Amino acid sequence: MSTDAAAVAQAFAPARLTMARELAGLRKRELADRIDRTPAAVSQYELGQSRPSAATLTRCADALSVPVTFFSVGRPQLRLDTAHAHFRSLRATTAVQRQQALAHVELLWEITDQLDQVIELPPVDLGLPLGIPHGDVARTVRKAWDLPTGPVVHLVRNLEARGVVITRIVSLSSDGIDAFSADPGRPIIALSDKGNPMRRRFSVAHELGHLLLHPDPAPGSPQHERQANAFAAEFLMPAAEIRPLLPTPVDVPRLKEIADGYGVSVAALAYRGKDLGVYGDSTLRRVMATLAGLGWRTHEPVCSDYAGEEPELLRRAVELAAEHGLPLAILASRLHIGLPRLRALVGMPTTRPRLRLVH
Repeated sequence: MSTDAAAVAQAFAPARLTMARELAGLRKRELADRIDRTPAAVSQYELGQSRPSAATLTRCADALSVPVTFFSVGRPQLRLDTAHAHFRSLRATTAVQRQQALAHVELLWEITDQLDQVIELPPVDLGLPLGIPHGDVARTVRKAWDLPTGPVVHLVRNLEARGVVITRIVSLSSDGIDAFSADPGRPIIALSDKGNPMRRRFSVAHELGHLLLHPDPAPGSPQHERQANAFAAEFLMPAAEIRPLLPTPVDVPRLKEIADGYGVSVAALAYRGKDLGVYGDSTLRRVMATLAGLGWRTHEPVCSDYAGEEPELLRRAVELAAEHGLPLAILASRLHIGLPRLRALVGMPTTRPRLRLVH
């Protein structure tokens, strides 16, 4: 038993155990099995009704892959629940999977809180007030951002320059989460590894629609989802530009060429054609059947030299903070998390030494 564990046992923060468990994607009974305790005991620890021993905290730290000091008091902590975030469907994910996703956002909030003490992140400015009740929001935003006609060049970079934190969370255990967003003071858009770069780009635009249109999230709301999809479609594929480009009769190779130019999938472009009245239901079904036959519904090919739009704001902020007195190791120490987890959250590659045999 370490000295740290003994000290933390005297300064135990129940909410930190909950957060670590949710980050690991575990239910209380699953954690209980790993630490040789009952689910009721874990509930009591998390509710603050009893305090775990130093030995139990050590087992918790090992089971949840965090330093034992993660469970200590004295750090600001954000707590979110499902009602605070834009999730597309409550049926496609379990409560545990949504809690895991939200715990990552909570940890990101702590990272940005630490960075804000050293450097100045871009102020949040999406071009217009949040929660606009009506009007052509997509066109208004494009105008406010001074975007030229044609494709939106690097949507992720534009959003990061306007103060939105975007992250890829590769450790999410759910296949049902493409992306989700929340606004705990600074908007955060979290992306999974699901789909190709074009699909993720549409997901970013979709979440931007939520942030602009829906300041009060309603997870799984069909109306909110339709509105966010409509925003993303008009923002990335303005009707006035796309309508005259759509081939009639429909031609999949030509659709692919146009879709690549606008940074969207062929399926998204075909649905856009349907929404604009260029294609009927039967035409859309034929296109979808063709895409399914090609395997493009799930694995549409992209240019070999296009890796997609990767977030950079957090990585650059961490690098700048390191130059001004907050090295990565110290930041990880302040957050009481390991360097690999911190690197993954901010989008920094994990560096490993390369070894070779010497004969």
